[in-house]
Amino acid sequence: MKFSGFVLAALLSLALIPAGFAQAADEEQQARLAEIKQRIDTLQRELNQVKGERDQLLKDLEANEKDISELLQRIDKIKADMKSRGDKLQELKQEEKQLEDSRRSMQRRVEQEVAAAYRLGRQEQIKLLLNQQDPQHIARQLRYHDYFLKQRSHVIDEYVSTLDQLSTVSSGIQREQDTLARERSQLEEKHRALASAQKNRQRTLDKLASQLASKSGELDQLNSDRSRLQRLVDEVGRAISSLINPSDQTPFAKQRGRMQWPVAGRRANAYGQRRANGISWTGVTIRANEGNPVNAIHRGRVVFSDYLRGHGMLIILDHGDGYMSLYGHNQSLTRAIGEWVERGETIAKVGNTGGMSQPGVYFEIRRNGKPQDPTGWCRG
Repeated sequence: MKFSGFVLAALLSLALIPAGFAQAADEEQQARLAEIKQRIDTLQRELNQVKGERDQLLKDLEANEKDISELLQRIDKIKADMKSRGDKLQELKQEEKQLEDSRRSMQRRVEQEVAAAYRLGRQEQIKLLLNQQDPQHIARQLRYHDYFLKQRSHVIDEYVSTLDQLSTVSSGIQREQDTLARERSQLEEKHRALASAQKNRQRTLDKLASQLASKSGELDQLNSDRSRLQRLVDEVGRAISSLINPSDQTPFAKQRGRMQWPVAGRRANAYGQRRANGISWTGVTIRANEGNPVNAIHRGRVVFSDYLRGHGMLIILDHGDGYMSLYGHNQSLTRAIGEWVERGETIAKVGNTGGMSQPGVYFEIRRNGKPQDPTGWCRG
């Protein structure tokens, strides 16, 4: 297949980019990344080719779960925007309160100045001249008078400026409140769409369950899922086999037994444990709350970040020296192909995509495409 050779050539150029500068790749590198994604899409279409009723149901499930994942991401974004706007709104209201307090204080000063000016009348300087005989005293009084006039003008100017600021802040508050109202409406709309998508997913799952009612049907499906994943891992592995990792990269093998599990939770199975249908587990499923962060176990480059039938929203990291880690059944993926991630960074959120009945993460470690027992690598 031409896919692996092309990905190898494209990713070789990305290997020369320091980890911290993946986002700053030039236009040519970005174009190559786009082509890598396109090639992966081509591979995905081949892997997901519809051959029968069960495959069509799996295709429907993929569409349902992708819709749900996208809706959940949009909901999270709207919530984050609403929180940011809510914080800004509180700041504006606090500023408005301070300005209002200042306005009331200045208003009293302005009223006092206006009253004083009224008492003195409009001929203040002439009165001073007519009522005084000593020239030095007259000059001093005129200077005092000029100072009071300037001070009065300053107070009035400051008061007008405060009124302008108050008007600007009040307008800002109204804009933020209007935007928050629109976002609340959008959030309600997304929640309705999410409920509909989840119903569609459940209907598809029910149809699949009837298709897989027999042990032979379930076995065929599991074998198909395993074969699909192995083919993807093999292709990606060949594509990245000659990549040179940065000099500051800590070898994956030296971290054996020191790494954290990608998510805290109960391990639902053991590596190598035989299932009811006779197939052995090549990874570990970790039960966790939906939406919890899924973290990278070691520094690496994202080499796959998409939906894979049977494994849902799947992300694969390349750690060099033939080592890869795989994280499946996620709710959503937060990193894209070509990006570097550090140990402990969030790369996905716990979900139940791929037809899972309960939320969790399916986790594998592989070397040269072959599964490894994760309990030998991760502590706890």
